[in-house]
Amino acid sequence: MEHLPEQQHMEGEGAAKLRRLERSCGLNGGSSFHLEDLPMEIQPLVLSLLSLKKAASTSIVSRNWRKLWTWYPNLCFDGSRDGPADKYGLKIETEKFIETVDSIIRQHSGIGLNKFGIRCNLRKNSSDVLDRWICFATESKAKVIDMNLGPKRNNVGPSKQAYGFPLEAFGAQDCPFIHSLSLNNVSIKPHLDICGFTKLRFLHLDCVQIIGDLPGLLLNCCSLEDLEVIACLGVTCLNIPHQLDKLRHLLISDTRVQMIELNAPHLSDFGYQGEVIPIVLHGCSKLQKATLNFHHTWNEEEHNKVLGHAFNGIPSISTVKVLNVRAYTHIKQPVWSSQVHTLIRPTCMFMNLRHLNYEIAIFTNFPNSYDGILRMAQYLALVPQLETLELHMFYARNDSSCWHGEVVSFPMRGLDRLKMVYMSGFRCYRAQMDLLCGILQMAAALEHVTIDPIARVQFRSAHASLLIPDENKICEWAHGASERFGKAINAKANGILQMGAVLQHVTIDPIARVQFRSAYAGLFIPDEDEICEWAHGASERFGKAINERCLSIKKMN
Repeated sequence: MEHLPEQQHMEGEGAAKLRRLERSCGLNGGSSFHLEDLPMEIQPLVLSLLSLKKAASTSIVSRNWRKLWTWYPNLCFDGSRDGPADKYGLKIETEKFIETVDSIIRQHSGIGLNKFGIRCNLRKNSSDVLDRWICFATESKAKVIDMNLGPKRNNVGPSKQAYGFPLEAFGAQDCPFIHSLSLNNVSIKPHLDICGFTKLRFLHLDCVQIIGDLPGLLLNCCSLEDLEVIACLGVTCLNIPHQLDKLRHLLISDTRVQMIELNAPHLSDFGYQGEVIPIVLHGCSKLQKATLNFHHTWNEEEHNKVLGHAFNGIPSISTVKVLNVRAYTHIKQPVWSSQVHTLIRPTCMFMNLRHLNYEIAIFTNFPNSYDGILRMAQYLALVPQLETLELHMFYARNDSSCWHGEVVSFPMRGLDRLKMVYMSGFRCYRAQMDLLCGILQMAAALEHVTIDPIARVQFRSAHASLLIPDENKICEWAHGASERFGKAINAKANGILQMGAVLQHVTIDPIARVQFRSAYAGLFIPDEDEICEWAHGASERFGKAINERCLSIKKMN
């Protein structure tokens, strides 16, 4: 008899489960399944499939659902003037932003909160409000916190009146809870004694003023897997003496550091954007991909160093399989040098590299006298397992003439496995042709070669040439090189007629049908016969009908 209360309790639970089952199956005239019949820990997961606004609207469905939305797991508020960053976030007018957020977090239960996000333009003068919101997020033990207080800063660095984000708030709880922390346009004061970050896996700092010891903070992030530091101030040397055992992704971008040195044995993806600096990655034997974007330097003596820094200056990335490099070179008076034909002694072989993507902006008015691109031959000698080469060349120049002199095959080696070559910005300049001929001659396994006159990468430059290259000359040279080396070369066309496969209607009109006020407007009538003759030839060439609009009164009548 002493076990009777326990037995009655078990029978009560069984009866409750049976009633729920009967309702879900519609037995004994019972009602259909209800959301509140689910366990309490499952209900927020169902709500999370809705946006916050729709989840809140469920409160009018029934009395039992009135408080259901207060368990909503993802509170993301967007007060910016541009589009929402999160499809589940709540877009709020700027004037009512603080009032609305305060109202929602007052009603929210704080239980089961997964993500808390703020996206708005608030500064230091709103510290009391922001502190209150951070206190709610930390007391609710939100796993993901995203504070974006500068949605439109675009990597220009933190503002002078940036809000001081309280890192100490994470250590005030009884146990660590934060898994992901993203901060934008705030200031932080990290130090060695800070706590509460042992479960942190993702740390993204964007436009953050860092006042203190960032390596000391990272020492307490023993679970860190993803670290991004973008356009931050206050970090001059990122030297992390302790080992980051679980770090897999690292990005340092537009942050004026003078050196990067760390030990991350499981790092697989590394990205850097900035000036040429020493980069030492100890023990990164599992590195799979590296992306390096070196800033523009106007120092002409440094241009070759920038172009080859990935191969000559960062030996610790030699284990990568994919390497992406972007570099700028500035040449005032280029002179064709015979010294470039001397291959350098390799400092480190990239034995695992399979895919190499180089993007080069060349600032020169003498593209046929610039031989720096031939240094690619030296770098290709360091990658004996290379299979795919993408070389994008952006010339900021005023000369669109092709090279008409002698073309030689530049001496190459180590291209036994190269299968695909894609070159954009190929204008038949001297160095371009010499380099490609060397590749065609030495790459025995080459299967696909494509040259494209238009550079397929974007570089910001006020000096970008708008001149269209002579595609006929480029195609003619490609045909000759193809016959010479016995390898097919696809000269990529950019014309509308050639590229428009489903093109149905083409009309050309010698007269511009818009009015511009100009004293230089031409009053001459074009030769319609020549235009019609060209249109007829183009129509036969590309197999597409072209309608030439008539101009003369005689033809119009």
